[in-house]
Amino acid sequence: MESSPCKLPIGSAGEIVAMVVCTFLAIGGSLGNIFIILVIYRTPRLKNVCGILIANMAVGDLMITSIVLPILVFTLVQGFLKQCFYDTAIYVAFVMALFSGAVSLLTLTDLSVDRCFAICRPMKHKTIVTRTKVKFLIAKTWLESLFLPIVELFYCDSAPAKYIQTLGVISCYSIILVSGVITIRNVRASSSRIAAMHNDQGRSRMTAELNQRNKQVAKTMALVVSLFTLCWLPIAFVISVKIPDPQGRIFFWFAGLGFANSSLNPWIYFHRQSNYRHALKILLGYKKSLSSKKVIVHPSNETLETK
Repeated sequence: MESSPCKLPIGSAGEIVAMVVCTFLAIGGSLGNIFIILVIYRTPRLKNVCGILIANMAVGDLMITSIVLPILVFTLVQGFLKQCFYDTAIYVAFVMALFSGAVSLLTLTDLSVDRCFAICRPMKHKTIVTRTKVKFLIAKTWLESLFLPIVELFYCDSAPAKYIQTLGVISCYSIILVSGVITIRNVRASSSRIAAMHNDQGRSRMTAELNQRNKQVAKTMALVVSLFTLCWLPIAFVISVKIPDPQGRIFFWFAGLGFANSSLNPWIYFHRQSNYRHALKILLGYKKSLSSKKVIVHPSNETLETK
């Protein structure tokens, strides 16, 4: 059995553990991403600019949880069989993972910029950033994301192509970092202004509530970005630095860590955002309508309302 060409270089025990973990991530992640998409589609107040971007990211993550992870499980199962399609299955999963990862990174960049703009300039954001413009941006994102799988298919050993890939990743992370710094500075400045507002209690209370919500938005975005980085950075480092890994064990486990990010993302939004949890309960039949709950919608965080 150990001589089977379908055997991954992680041992029989590792294959069993990987099958269980990947199956759990595939089921839990697919359900979570489908729930996110349905919740946004069926809830009018969530079907805004931020909601559309989150749904787009969920579609990209769904590619990992519903296609890549099942292919990986299928490959692991074949390790215990006499006949298999190891090379083809792994290659398809790898190309799909590149495509999905590019979609997620570009959408996360767009989402960071959008939330920064919404918090720092809420009124301009509401008039300038429309759903129609965001739909064009999403179409552009999917077209640009085709670059990675095309490079892998036709120019996998091309130095210029690798350079462009690296430059693209660095550019995205630079934009995310700058957006995060600007957002944090704006929230802190708002906190300072609130501390100086003692005479107008009503205005102070309203501004303090908005500022607290903005803080939660910033924390949610920081959590999503940090998790994405922690999950994908190891495999990106292994690929770019070309660490000696003749049996492919390091690559396999680090790639699995990256895939896990797609399963965790939707549950972060349900955990952090009360309006998403409430809409999910309605979707699952636990609550009848949103009309019984009084919701104050602010221009800067109309989707990222947190608990």
